[in-house]
Amino acid sequence: MVNLGAVAIVLLLGVVAVVGIRESARVTNSLVIVKVAVCVFVIVAGAFYVKAANLTPFIPPAQPVKEGTSGLKQPVSQALFGIEPTAFGFAGVLTAAAVVFFAYTGFEAVANLGEETKKPSRDLPLGLLGTLGICTLLYVGVSFVITGMVPYSQLNVGAPIASAFDAVGAGWAAILVSIAAVAGLTSVILVDIVAMGRIGFSMGRDGLIPRSVAEVHPKWGTPWKITIMTIVLVAVLAGFIPLTALADLVSIGTLFAFVVVSIAVPVLRRTKPDLPRPFRTPFSPVVPALSALACVYLMTNLSVETWLRFAVWMVLGFLVYFFYGRRHARLNTRTDASSA
Repeated sequence: MVNLGAVAIVLLLGVVAVVGIRESARVTNSLVIVKVAVCVFVIVAGAFYVKAANLTPFIPPAQPVKEGTSGLKQPVSQALFGIEPTAFGFAGVLTAAAVVFFAYTGFEAVANLGEETKKPSRDLPLGLLGTLGICTLLYVGVSFVITGMVPYSQLNVGAPIASAFDAVGAGWAAILVSIAAVAGLTSVILVDIVAMGRIGFSMGRDGLIPRSVAEVHPKWGTPWKITIMTIVLVAVLAGFIPLTALADLVSIGTLFAFVVVSIAVPVLRRTKPDLPRPFRTPFSPVVPALSALACVYLMTNLSVETWLRFAVWMVLGFLVYFFYGRRHARLNTRTDASSA
């Protein structure tokens, strides 16, 4: 089956991303206002239906997972160390955190758009830390209220928030929640498409991919070629690959990127101490080391088949780098010129 709805949404948002950053920002801001407003509504309205009995025990006792955990479906931690995966319990909480880590993929877009920020030294830290703080509060608040409204075992996994309001007789609220869900997912798709275009632009400028691919459109001012290539790739993935597989791939990719960034902070401070640093990670190398270890641990909770897919994707990336990017990189050619 082909998910035509997903393909249509990606193509429509792709047009907005190609046309310009201002148009993308307007659409994104409108969608964000809708979803944040509905999140606040869920917390406030749902609080009236919370029952203390539904929150006890707050972390349900661990239970062995019986289905889908053998062979390639089992987590890497089980395959390597024999650690049996569990549902619920503290270990189950960490496993769930690894699976839904893709929810944090949009935040690095703030850094990716740094070159289009008026005062990056001020705006980037505020944007990153501010959005992380606000979203964490909203995540925790919504989760607390929903599990307090309805016993967790009775929640509809596909649409837990809407089903919770349906269960308490507030069907009209479920409609609002569904609209917010569409707005939320739509804004994330648009932000990530825009961010990927900027990443491709930076890679093309640095010679890691052909510079012609990262060409900026004379009228729209966007890296239109790499953005269109991203749109086509995302549309194919969205149309033909199951959502669960995509979610796991996005999570492991994001976690690995965070590992690389965490390690890079102390390494660059030692190897490039004179680089200008408008903002600095505090308590380095302790904070970066803890961040890298936490991400690696979450990655071990993902399945073997997700790791294999990730390995194939990494091999493709290395092939592009070693057969093209490494030879054409601006840093490498600059070094060769200085040596000559």
